[in-house]
Amino acid sequence: MKRNPDIGNEKHMRFMQDIRHANINANWSRESSTVKANFAQVKRLEKVGTDMFGIPSVTPVMGPFPLEDTFGMAIAACLLRRSLDPGRNENTIQFATARRFRSAFSNAYHASKNVGNISSMAYEANKFYTTTCPTYGYWFARFILGCHKRMGDKVVQDYALSRKIFLELLRHLEDDWNGAHENPIERDGIAEFAGVLLIGFLLGLRGEEIVKTDISGLLKYIDVGALDPDHPHVIIPLIGRLKGETGERYHMLPMARVTRSGIMAGKWMDRLCRSLVKQDRRNGFVFLGKDGNPKKIREYNEEFYERLRRVRVEKWFLFEPGIDISDEYGLRRSLRRGSNTEARNRKVSQPVIDMNNRWRKWEGSKGRRPAMEMSAHYTEIRMSLPILWEYSFTPHTLVPECYSYSVCP
Repeated sequence: MKRNPDIGNEKHMRFMQDIRHANINANWSRESSTVKANFAQVKRLEKVGTDMFGIPSVTPVMGPFPLEDTFGMAIAACLLRRSLDPGRNENTIQFATARRFRSAFSNAYHASKNVGNISSMAYEANKFYTTTCPTYGYWFARFILGCHKRMGDKVVQDYALSRKIFLELLRHLEDDWNGAHENPIERDGIAEFAGVLLIGFLLGLRGEEIVKTDISGLLKYIDVGALDPDHPHVIIPLIGRLKGETGERYHMLPMARVTRSGIMAGKWMDRLCRSLVKQDRRNGFVFLGKDGNPKKIREYNEEFYERLRRVRVEKWFLFEPGIDISDEYGLRRSLRRGSNTEARNRKVSQPVIDMNNRWRKWEGSKGRRPAMEMSAHYTEIRMSLPILWEYSFTPHTLVPECYSYSVCP
């Protein structure tokens, strides 16, 4: 890119067209009124310099620019072309998807020989880096801002799953479980999906957090928690590196065995534990994919949609009129949003909500909180049970049908 464009070359002309589009986007980073006011001041500056001092021009020379691309025009052109690709919810993709080209180039740039051009400055505990990467330059920042203003954002949020719909889902799962008494494989699948729903809704977890549930911790504390005389609970252990963390960590979240609405969470988790033991699975992830890694939460979405449609056939009044279930609901956020809404409706105090979510702050402290063994972590959790348990428990509870997963029907 150190030569003039060939007018007869179609690709060169397309690039020239996109250069113009990129510059227009960069111009959109400022409001028209701001640009107009700045231009008026520049004209006045030039007039004062010429009239008062005889200076031909006070402002710097505007061009021409060198033929070499020094501020990321090629990346900008590629990003604009990417923004025309078909989208999932709109005709074209969202800005947040298109801008990934910027981070992709930045990662490639800093992994190349250019890494030697990075300088660092440090003072006490603070450290800063300077880079020659063009996507961090002044013009490219203006281009990105203008592109964002032009494209905007369309936020598509999953509908919150209401408590009544959640209870209907569990009722159907119970019916399916009872009807599959001669099909143990089907029962395994039912227990697994029930586990997804219960963990997500009762603990307010995002979809990508649910699938990090660990088998060994679940089995180790299932009976211990059930026999707690004051706060019968199920420990849901999450393992892995979550966003914002460094290193592998263990997270323990206590869930009441029976909830305010009479949800027999303990019974379902007993069934899930029994299913895992029967399959000789005592380590690893509960929700395991074929590749040995946790399943993607979207792999459960089709069953989620099908079960929601079954509920709507019987209880249509629980849903918004004309709603497209597969477009508006999703396991990634619907369970968490429903849990948060239910907590507010029940007037759960903010300290209890904060305590339930404390692991996101404490465990996401980027290594500043010392790692603990599983038993030490559980000891700490037990000390906080009276508060943590309150998120899903009420004094007006039902008596669990059984406690041990090894004997629970």
